[in-house]
Amino acid sequence: MSWIAAASQACLEAALNADIVQEMTAAERYLRLGQLVKQLHDPEVYRQIALCAATALSNATALAAEVIALGGVPPALTRVGPGQLPAPKSFEEHLMEARAELAHYRGRLELAKRFGVLRLQELFRVIVQSKRRHLAHAAALASASLDPRRESTETG
Repeated sequence: MSWIAAASQACLEAALNADIVQEMTAAERYLRLGQLVKQLHDPEVYRQIALCAATALSNATALAAEVIALGGVPPALTRVGPGQLPAPKSFEEHLMEARAELAHYRGRLELAKRFGVLRLQELFRVIVQSKRRHLAHAAALASASLDPRRESTETG
């Protein structure tokens, strides 16, 4: 393998590992938000948030499989402690994050297309679809009158 190919592969593995961490952190955020929403006794909103958490975990698993297929090692993942996550965000802030995540993975998909890596193209297509669904959920939550920051201070 040429040094250029080795360097490119190392950069690709690093980018995929960063995405794994991003997805795991997102799953933690969704689970934390879900706990707050569950306290509000809104089962439909809780179900949507749980689906987003499960999808983020699935995305992280698929990304880790690609890192392994490239001969790399996925990052060691430890559960984020409650003090390490930022305070609950409003649903509007979650909507902005969902938009940013979708844009990020659209960029990853375009990069995979440019490099002609078919396996990654398919993976990123699936992740982009999941982020579109998450964006729809986030938009629905943002249009609701719930504010998890306000609710957490009222219930806590």
